[in-house]
Amino acid sequence: MTMTTRNLVALSVLASVVVAASAFAPSSSAAGGRRYFSSIRTWSSSALGMGGPLDNLFAFLKNGKVGLVKSLAGDYDAVAVRNKIHGLVKENAVLMFSFTTCPYCIKAKSLLNEKGAKYTVVELDQVDDGKAIRAELGEILGRTSVPAIWINGEFIGGCNDGPPEFGGINTLNSNNKLDGMLIAAGAM
Repeated sequence: MTMTTRNLVALSVLASVVVAASAFAPSSSAAGGRRYFSSIRTWSSSALGMGGPLDNLFAFLKNGKVGLVKSLAGDYDAVAVRNKIHGLVKENAVLMFSFTTCPYCIKAKSLLNEKGAKYTVVELDQVDDGKAIRAELGEILGRTSVPAIWINGEFIGGCNDGPPEFGGINTLNSNNKLDGMLIAAGAM
């Protein structure tokens, strides 16, 4: 879906209205704040006749990137998707969730290829449930960025970032820890 000039102007005006109106929203009650926010959302979506893009904007404003990704995923069975993710992590010595055109994913795959490592890649832009998987990765990890890499069942992060003990695949490689982890996992 391409954004027309009208949609962009409406979105910009709406964002300004939401920011300005939020200053007057009740802050003492979380429920009251949600009701107020919801009424603005309903009015703006119906008044401008643009439900989809506005719903995505409000999901982002309310819940950050994880909320936006969940909104874009549409309806799906969260339990089934989580079970799929956990199954893939358990079944594969090295697992990477990726996008085919993501430069960080390409860099991480290149590093694993240089090492001769055996690994499994789930290209989220090529599988039917890719958006749902990304949304649930966001819920599980608190981040939606890719690559998302596991070695021997442990989440090591992405290309250059991750949990402090790992810091991502490049950090592990720079610290001379990647080869040992890949060997221990049976991937090299």
